[in-house]
Amino acid sequence: MEFSIHICEYNRSNTDCETIYRPEGSGDYLFLLFKTPMKVYDGTAFIIAQENACLFYTLDHEQHYQAVQKFRNSYVHFWCGENLGEKYGIPQNTVFYPQNTEAIDELIRLQQREYIVKDPYAVEYEEALVRQMMIMASRGMRLYQQTAEEPAGLYQEFQELRLAMLSHYEEEWTTEKLCQMANMEKSQFYSYYKQFFSSTPHSDLIEVRLDKAKNLLTNQALSIGQTAEICGFSNLSHFSRYFKRHCGCSPREWQQQGGRKTQNMR
Repeated sequence: MEFSIHICEYNRSNTDCETIYRPEGSGDYLFLLFKTPMKVYDGTAFIIAQENACLFYTLDHEQHYQAVQKFRNSYVHFWCGENLGEKYGIPQNTVFYPQNTEAIDELIRLQQREYIVKDPYAVEYEEALVRQMMIMASRGMRLYQQTAEEPAGLYQEFQELRLAMLSHYEEEWTTEKLCQMANMEKSQFYSYYKQFFSSTPHSDLIEVRLDKAKNLLTNQALSIGQTAEICGFSNLSHFSRYFKRHCGCSPREWQQQGGRKTQNMR
């Protein structure tokens, strides 16, 4: 079996000052979310991990940690055919501090339920939850790094603004409107946007509009002009130019092929 959870507990309290010591690891991957301060051995000395610290131990790495006083954590021991920490780029065998521990903890709660109840397709769902937890931890580390460098909450504000724009792609989104919503000058706004998303608002908006257009063009009940308008393009020639540049064929060719490009339409 490529995946299995061996033990999972949510918000578990242990004996005060209890020590966990597995000098050769447990043979499992272990993801921990500490709810209380812990002393963690890093190979040379004990360091103090604060509340809401996380740890991801690999299969055979020494596991050695002790509660400073109280002991409460959420954790999952699991086996997987690949190293998910390496895959999703989270720190391994060392303490780290993602900024979204409430979301991570909720995923561990759901894992515990599946592990205990064993509903149909439990293993598949458990694997999906563990992968989601690891991705969430990776995103939380990125958020931690950015918020450490930028004004508090700025990344979240830009995420919400970007979500609003891309969720309502059919609306008109001007530079002035975006800068006003962010309460920033144009150069400052674009600098942060590029830093956070490695793109520009215009590029992101065009990409989402064209994805919608490609889907709508498979609907024979709509004309190309109607499709362009629904997707937020007020100018049909601009729509056709963007579409061909990004999709390798014209909207008409895409429509005639039913959304399937021929080999020479690239």
